[in-house]
Amino acid sequence: MPSSAQPLRIALLQYGIAWCDPQANFTLIRSLLPKRGEVDVLLLPEAYATGFATQNAREVAAKSAVAVEFLAALAAELDCAVGASVFAPHQSGKVANRFFWVEPDGRTSTADKRHLFAVAGEHQDFSRGEDAVVVTWRGWRLRLAVCFDLRFPVWLRNTLDSDGSPAYDGLLVLANWPEARETAWTTLLAARAMENQCYVAGVNRIGIDGFGVDHSGASRIIGPWGDLLAAAALHEPALITAVWDSIHLAAVRKRFPFLADQDPFAVLGMPPEATGALPSSQL
Repeated sequence: MPSSAQPLRIALLQYGIAWCDPQANFTLIRSLLPKRGEVDVLLLPEAYATGFATQNAREVAAKSAVAVEFLAALAAELDCAVGASVFAPHQSGKVANRFFWVEPDGRTSTADKRHLFAVAGEHQDFSRGEDAVVVTWRGWRLRLAVCFDLRFPVWLRNTLDSDGSPAYDGLLVLANWPEARETAWTTLLAARAMENQCYVAGVNRIGIDGFGVDHSGASRIIGPWGDLLAAAALHEPALITAVWDSIHLAAVRKRFPFLADQDPFAVLGMPPEATGALPSSQL
């Protein structure tokens, strides 16, 4: 990312997801939106239109098209990129917990959740992601991740490209992270920012889901020092925003070029180009 890249205006929308009721969620989301042109990126929580309804995941996935179409409509209306996760059909016959990244012109990138949350049965009907996905938007390189992926630093490691530049500048995390593990959520968001010398945005839901699990929200935007740039009130619907500064990020990386000292690695069973890791010839 050149230090001349424009500031990136990030918005996170925290709300209570109506269980398996997309239309109710669409209505609620529209009541909380920023105005057109106010932000560059809008992020919604994991399983934004239905909640984490793993017990009928295939049924939810079969109706995923309407949820994706809604994201495309928002992106066009707001003139920003919109990110949210949707349960979608997978070519294996299972379901993917899929991060949809939709730009105003309709161009779409996707990243399937890599780490499936077995505690909630996600491993039974879902297929895990195989690719580490980075999108480029308005001069920024952004890594896409979903919820449980946050706990795995090797998967999210910010490696260096052949020209010595970091693979990404910002990490975007969509979640349904329970209140009982809120400390882990807030701590890991800051840790990922510091260890990867990047900005981090983590959006979470609030309220009690269909399994009786409570969520406090704690959506937040973190700077490359691990500093808190914006935080949503707990248990309250909120739209929070912050501005990411490419000049500041470049200065942090120049003053402390820690990424150049990282240990090389490869994720076993995956080609290096799928993870950003160094090939075995360079280990």
